[in-house]
Amino acid sequence: MKILVIQLRQLGDILLTTPVLRELKRLAPNCSITFLSHQMGKLILDDCPYVDDYFTYGTDWSLRQEMSLAATLRKRKFDFAFDFMNNPRSALYALGSLARERVAFRSARWWCYNHLVPRQGTHHQYIVRDKFRILESAGFNANPDHADRLVLPWFEKDTAPVMRFIGQHPWASDTPLRIAISPTHRREIRRWPIERYAALADFLARNWGAFITWQWGPGEESEIDAIMAMCKETTYKAPKTTFRELAALTANVDLFIGNSNGPSHVAVATGTPSLQLHGPTDAWAWCPQNQRHQSIQGGSMVEIGLASVVAQLDSMKPMLMAYADNRRASGMRVNWVQPAPELKR
Repeated sequence: MKILVIQLRQLGDILLTTPVLRELKRLAPNCSITFLSHQMGKLILDDCPYVDDYFTYGTDWSLRQEMSLAATLRKRKFDFAFDFMNNPRSALYALGSLARERVAFRSARWWCYNHLVPRQGTHHQYIVRDKFRILESAGFNANPDHADRLVLPWFEKDTAPVMRFIGQHPWASDTPLRIAISPTHRREIRRWPIERYAALADFLARNWGAFITWQWGPGEESEIDAIMAMCKETTYKAPKTTFRELAALTANVDLFIGNSNGPSHVAVATGTPSLQLHGPTDAWAWCPQNQRHQSIQGGSMVEIGLASVVAQLDSMKPMLMAYADNRRASGMRVNWVQPAPELKR
């Protein structure tokens, strides 16, 4: 059985598609899976044990290049093409593949598919479980308990930045709790106010004795510097990392706090407890909502008060302290291990 999976971008959306790959391999162990995405997807899918082949497209491609890729896909004679992107480009690639079953949610591009899945209207659920509905409609009965287990392989070599960082700050080894905060987002409307992040970091450092690390990506360092300048307590800026190194760094803290962004999905992938802050985004769609991964929903980001975040963290504290105790007893996490399904919701 040959299967084409289409999720063109962004990094978080590609990461949220990885449970689909694992479920397909579980249900059809001998199937061959080809993934199609933007080049950025290789940051996640390289070394993925559930991908057999991989194609990328260029955003600046000519029509001739687009047609050439479609022809290459067509030669593979796919049995299924699952389009999880459902935009004009992905729909044309699905159609161009001429897969026997071309499956997607119903949309204005319905004519590109021969197997359409109705949307659920106002019913909100974790987006991975929504993707599983597409599989189920085609006869693949994905286990919803596996939806929280995102796949992001990382290895011992990826721990180099976190090893150096901890070596430079020995207190990180003795602190009762390591907390990573990711206060950035490319869209301002999805950012919690930076002064509240600074106040939260001060509270956690002062009252919980936490070692606070600020995570950042390309073009975000100046924003982190500005937040750190607002803090009255000592906090620490994470080292510059690659995407896999970010996973290794996140895997070696006890709590992630951040906006609905790529690093929040990395926390889920590593099994690190997380608290996500959502305003215009639907928390139920983007957070697993279980004992380990929780969220706060506001009508807007500015409506989320510091007191409500502290109260949510207080409710999570017993679980977090137990997690930290286990982390200290186990030592440095040096490679990717598939997290077990969550038991409580």
